[in-house]
Amino acid sequence: MTCLLLASAFLVFLILFLRKKDPEPIFGIYSVPGKWYYLKYVVFACLYYYRKYSSKNHAAGKDGRAGQGVKAIANPADMDKAQPLSFHAKAFDAVFFISAKKESDKDKGVYVISGCERRPMGMCNGLFYIGLPGKGLLCSKKIPDTVLFGAPIGEFGAEGIKMTPVEPMKKWIISYRGQMWYQENPSKVVDVEFNGEWNATSKYFDYDCDLHPPAVIRSIAREKWSRQYFDGLKTAHQSHYEQFGAMKCKFKIGNESYEYTLPSFRDHSFGQTRDWSLMHRYAFHHIFLEDGTNISVGVICQPSTATSMEAGAVGLPNGDVLAVKWVDLKLYQHGEGGSAPRDYAFRMQAGDVVYTVQVLVEYESVHYVSQEWEARMVERFCSYNVNGVRGRGVSEFHYRHKDGRPESVAQNDPEWFRTMCHKTRGAEI
Repeated sequence: MTCLLLASAFLVFLILFLRKKDPEPIFGIYSVPGKWYYLKYVVFACLYYYRKYSSKNHAAGKDGRAGQGVKAIANPADMDKAQPLSFHAKAFDAVFFISAKKESDKDKGVYVISGCERRPMGMCNGLFYIGLPGKGLLCSKKIPDTVLFGAPIGEFGAEGIKMTPVEPMKKWIISYRGQMWYQENPSKVVDVEFNGEWNATSKYFDYDCDLHPPAVIRSIAREKWSRQYFDGLKTAHQSHYEQFGAMKCKFKIGNESYEYTLPSFRDHSFGQTRDWSLMHRYAFHHIFLEDGTNISVGVICQPSTATSMEAGAVGLPNGDVLAVKWVDLKLYQHGEGGSAPRDYAFRMQAGDVVYTVQVLVEYESVHYVSQEWEARMVERFCSYNVNGVRGRGVSEFHYRHKDGRPESVAQNDPEWFRTMCHKTRGAEI
């Protein structure tokens, strides 16, 4: 009799469970764990760890695919250079450098950003920023547009921007020659000459194999699975690695000379294709603290792969690099309407330490990526306080830009458009 009652209870439970509907995504975008979440977590964990350890030290694994715990390229010397572009129209190979530090307690920080996303046909998306106390924020001439032409084959840069690897995973040279405009006075343009030497202070952190495994597994288990979904995972995969270092730089703004050594961060991303139209949003924070701790942490929403992916690393003063375990910053609670927050906080964990990150934006600029302007980047130059330790750094909020490139404005009156972005920065354009 007892067995019959238990069987009946189990049958009722099973029927109710199977009839239970999964919760709707938040704002129709951000997936919420459904009834099969824990089963999917176990299944994908088995797949992830199997790939990670069975393919250890073998680039791209036995099935020829990177990601899900497997490196794209095993040899750092082959990885840390310009990669051959695929034949896809949206083939890409991108590097990005961020450097920042506090000048004094009373002034805003010193900031330098340089980036180049190589694309086919000698085109790239390139940008350069300098932030200085007493000067404000200077933007490379074409910003908010970043489309540059005449990029040499196999090199990062065009139209005055250049980033060159010298020693794999150890040293790069960065330079800029050209005009920049003042954000507070867009009609004021000045000639700038910048020379920088970037040297690594930590090992590199590879997203293909060094991310905290439970964070990756959570993000996949939360989504609805289908053949189409897993095909999308393969198609949209990009290799990405990051590294902390120091930037020694000398530069001239007009007739004035400056020299700094700044804590710094760099990343390198490459793959068969980068389609910015697939990305809904992301928010990344790059933080350099006064005690020598460096942090790179972000949350990514790309609906075709994962609507909430927590990622990043913490570089300790002793040189150790720890994967971020979790981040409690919810994208749908921070600027979902298009205006990125300027004064906020979130928490995260790496190793055994929970970090409380307070963010206060000092400067903010908007630029657009791809020829179609599919991505709107809100670049924010920030003062940070992490567990009571102060620092400086950069936060980048990405938004899917659905309106496309305003050709008539961007080409016929770029100064007017820069002024418009200056007046409306932080609002959705």
